[in-house]
Amino acid sequence: MKKYLTAIALCVSISYAGDLTLKEPPKTLSKYYPPNSNKMEFLNSMYAMSTAFTGMFTNIQENDWKNAEKWANILRENYLNIGKMVPEFDKGLKKNEVNALVEAVKSKDMEKVKFNADAVGKSCMQCHQNYKVSTKILYHYPSFEVINIEDPVSRSNVEFHDYMKKVSDSMKKMRVYLEDGKFDKAVAEGNNFIKRVKGISQSCNECHNNKLSIEIYQGKELEEKLNLLSKALQSKNKEEIYKSVGWISMNNCSKCHNTHQTVAELKEKFNK
Repeated sequence: MKKYLTAIALCVSISYAGDLTLKEPPKTLSKYYPPNSNKMEFLNSMYAMSTAFTGMFTNIQENDWKNAEKWANILRENYLNIGKMVPEFDKGLKKNEVNALVEAVKSKDMEKVKFNADAVGKSCMQCHQNYKVSTKILYHYPSFEVINIEDPVSRSNVEFHDYMKKVSDSMKKMRVYLEDGKFDKAVAEGNNFIKRVKGISQSCNECHNNKLSIEIYQGKELEEKLNLLSKALQSKNKEEIYKSVGWISMNNCSKCHNTHQTVAELKEKFNK
């Protein structure tokens, strides 16, 4: 019985990758997340419900039916509250089953506990499969759209997306000019690239604000590679230029892109 109850409890919080979808959550949900609310009411209700599921099953396993009933009531309260907070979710709730679950716990009817807990748990899992990831992307992931950065080359404030394009363009133009034998222009664009890479820290430091994270992303190692790139540009040493740019691309650009870019693009898609 313990294994069965544990399996039901896990169903409440686990969504399987094979069934994962990315549906845009109802607009009503935005009422319970910043900037509309900092109380995180909906998320707190989710946590309370998940904890109540665990509390109910734990006490049933220990034959403590009184406390199991307490947690069953907390579960029902938070479960039914979902439909009140987000009416679009109301039709997916198993209201009869959650009421029957509380009664089953009261009467210590294990067969009915299993049946109704399974129905309620599956309704939770289905909602998570549809909306959990997209909700995290929309309401938990920081938005780069609100970030403006001063471009150290033009001395103008630009949006983050435009700034990153300028960084990329500087690097690509440097490569083009190098291959075309236009070394003066390559040096100019290379120096622009160096300035703009250093300028990215303006956007990073609000979140990456402890010494360790700053050292990892904008620390001495990057500074050394940028200095080597600068020297290679001055000496017109193509091999060293490409070596330095390759290191920066793999150890800074790619790592940040792999962490942020995919989710940022998904967030942008949902916000359209």
